[in-house]
Amino acid sequence: MMCGRISIAGLSAASLEPLFGLGKTLPFPLSHNLAPSAKIPAIRQQNLSRTLALLQWGLIPHWAKDQAIAEYTFNARIETLTQKPSFRDSFKSKRCIVPISGFYEWRQDGRRKKPYYIFREDRNPVALAGLWDCWVDRRSGEQIESCSLISTPATHLMSEIHERMPAILEPEYFAAWLDPQFKQTHVLQDILRATEPELEVYAVSGYVSSTRNDGERCIERVEE
Repeated sequence: MMCGRISIAGLSAASLEPLFGLGKTLPFPLSHNLAPSAKIPAIRQQNLSRTLALLQWGLIPHWAKDQAIAEYTFNARIETLTQKPSFRDSFKSKRCIVPISGFYEWRQDGRRKKPYYIFREDRNPVALAGLWDCWVDRRSGEQIESCSLISTPATHLMSEIHERMPAILEPEYFAAWLDPQFKQTHVLQDILRATEPELEVYAVSGYVSSTRNDGERCIERVEE
């Protein structure tokens, strides 16, 4: 699993407003250990205004027959964004930023996997590049807004842990990424490849490996 666990415990709607230029926010539940299918905060631009919403993690394309596809769409690979039907439409005009405190990745170590916590060296929120869509249940009429996180080949220290990493955006790229009218997909892919933020990484305990666990123990540093 690549980028299948995140932390938003250090965030608040108020702290995100100045960084992302939000016109509207809403309170959201904080967690140190969120996995796919959870509701996660996402920033979108609609009608020239940036808003913060809670989206289900696991993209359900508007054309999907049912919700089952979300099990396989919580990540979208940069290499196939313009090819896979699940992500192609959203990549053109329904892009979002998922702000997080940090994320977890597991490194294969013999027969077991060791978890690591990764976050920005400057302690600012990590702006993950994402895609979103709105699906309507034809039987009930229920609307579900959902999202996927984009992955890229790992760089620098992340490559020592896993071959993939989430695509992280710097502030100078927020405007182009969020603008639904900006449809130059080759430029957008270049943006995703351009950012290599300074990250800090340390080992954490296997406590975080269970999605039932939460709290500060998830990000406690342990000796390797």
